[in-house]
Amino acid sequence: MEIEIIFTIIAIVVPIIGAFLSLLLKKWTAVRDIFGVSTIGISAISAVIVFGMFDGTPIAQTFNWLNWSTTAIETGFYLDSLSVLMGIIVSILSMLIAFFSLEYMGEEKHKPRYWFFMQLFVGGMLLLVFAYDMIFLFLGWELVGLCSCFLIGHHYMKKGEEGEKPAKSGIKALIMTGIGDVGLLAFLAWVYVQTGDILIGDTIFNEPAGGIIMSILLVLAPVTKSAQFPLQSWLSSGDTVDIDAMQGPTTVSALIHAATMVKAGIYLVARFSPIWNVKVFYYILMVVAGISVVLAAIGALTSTDLKRVLAYSTISQLSYMFLAFTIRDVDGHGLFAGQMHLFSHSIFKALLFLSAGAIIHSVAEERDMKKMGCLRKDLPWIYGFMMVGALGLIGLPILTNGGFSKELIITAAYSAGTPGSIFIFVIAVLTAFITALYATRMLLMIFHGKNRGAKVHKPKYIMRITLGILAVLVVVTGFLIEGPLHNLFSGHADPYVLIRDFEVVPFVCALGAIILGVGLAFLLYGKGQTEVSFIENNKVLKACRTFVANGYYIDHLYNLIIIKPIFWIGEQLSFLKTGKINWNMLLGSAVAIVAIVVLVMVMV
Repeated sequence: MEIEIIFTIIAIVVPIIGAFLSLLLKKWTAVRDIFGVSTIGISAISAVIVFGMFDGTPIAQTFNWLNWSTTAIETGFYLDSLSVLMGIIVSILSMLIAFFSLEYMGEEKHKPRYWFFMQLFVGGMLLLVFAYDMIFLFLGWELVGLCSCFLIGHHYMKKGEEGEKPAKSGIKALIMTGIGDVGLLAFLAWVYVQTGDILIGDTIFNEPAGGIIMSILLVLAPVTKSAQFPLQSWLSSGDTVDIDAMQGPTTVSALIHAATMVKAGIYLVARFSPIWNVKVFYYILMVVAGISVVLAAIGALTSTDLKRVLAYSTISQLSYMFLAFTIRDVDGHGLFAGQMHLFSHSIFKALLFLSAGAIIHSVAEERDMKKMGCLRKDLPWIYGFMMVGALGLIGLPILTNGGFSKELIITAAYSAGTPGSIFIFVIAVLTAFITALYATRMLLMIFHGKNRGAKVHKPKYIMRITLGILAVLVVVTGFLIEGPLHNLFSGHADPYVLIRDFEVVPFVCALGAIILGVGLAFLLYGKGQTEVSFIENNKVLKACRTFVANGYYIDHLYNLIIIKPIFWIGEQLSFLKTGKINWNMLLGSAVAIVAIVVLVMVMV
């Protein structure tokens, strides 16, 4: 067995085992907290060792669990530029978030449950990204979804609405992402029926029979997991609903948004991109991502909830990556640009969310930016760190990793000459403008103007150290693409031509969009305004803002056409629930028999 595979297994297994061992340390609070960080730290060290030893040549290791006469179940692990990249992102950022949690969750009463699901979450995500087969991939996919449900709903034991909202939010995330789980499971089952193989990458599909149907099933997985329109409301809902992933602790929000769960959909598309060569899949994804990238950016522009602004921002940036993957140029520049943005976004979004956590922690859990203002005087360090993260999000050229990766996507779209590439170019530039506008607005509302009543207590050193490390990474990682990070992106046909060959038009368009966005934000919010007067005074514009602020009323629509009818059907069938176990078992058995008969008839 290759030494890289051994360290890969260590990276996956240690946090999973640690999750269960940490439950035995319930009475020793300090030991348990340090143990939780340590297991994730061991995982990060192992991933760094794998990265250091990886030379760009793919490595596969398989294991035969069953070997019958006609059936063999083969699982294993796979190292290539994509999986090693994701392993570095997941493990290192998770370690920093866990370290940040030592201070942020210091007064939390239910930390054993928190550390259990944090560690299990990290192990599940690493299992997903290093999987060489459909079984491990789907197991990791489900572990991530299950853990996210409990982490989002962590505060469910609080009294009243403070506990009810997190509980509903966790269940909502599990149900909505479960739609994609069903699609992915159906796709993987179909691939096995077609090939008789469960290893990923052994077969290349070029317009296979059933390709359109399977494309629709497969696209459900990334669309739900990465919260794309119209299934984005589990991650960020409207103000009137307020049931979404933002109900979890901010460290959980950072974990989900930066390194792990929402990136699972991005990873899935990148992993299947070389083998799933069905055009309709990429056309569907292009349309969905094109709509999502703009709607989510506008959502971030209208929201005043700090965490929800960043959540909408995540949806928009994930759409950026999907758009890059759908360019499908011969040289693979779109795939390279998308992976690079996945890398850079993970870092600056972790910095932004943890900075938001430090702010919220400092102002007594207040999330409304209208109630903040002038915090740069009380929180100068947080101000500086969050500005670095915001510049990465905006895509400041040269000085931030986001500047490198976002311009790569715009350049790849401009140069590709593939169907839809001009559409991607226009959408990407437009979104760059809106992103600069809402990111600058966020900074101005929080740190500038006048203090609007927020009482501040400053965070201690653990939070500052973590944010400082992330801020440095935002600046330096963009310069490391052709250096230490070369092997993570070398699987593409000379992708660095996008960096070396300067393109005037896309650079000018990207830079112009940023300047316009930042300038307009200073014009509208530079004097401490929290509202835009011409919008408030115009009934049509005010109604549009309300429409967006309520999450485009998507949750209200789902409630009308899905949830209420289901509850109505349940009420009509309630007479079947007699409370007698024999009757219930008999009815369940009858339903199961009918289902099996129908399935057999369909297969025959």
